[in-house]
Amino acid sequence: MRTSTILFIFLLVMHLLTVLNTLLFGGNLNDLVFWFNSALFMAALAVLVYRRGIFDAKEAPPSEPAKKRK
Repeated sequence: MRTSTILFIFLLVMHLLTVLNTLLFGGNLNDLVFWFNSALFMAALAVLVYRRGIFDAKEAPPSEPAKKRK
């Protein structure tokens, strides 16, 4: 599965939680929804960093173009 698809799924779940809180619970679960949305955001950020290899120890020299990853 592509990184953009995974991040889009995280975004959809975050919005779904917010909409359900607003429509079904009248906004009474704000703290719980905020906590879950924060956790989902951190998970999405971790997926992005892991998939892009941002913190890999092996970095390409400045003169050499980075290899494109799938």
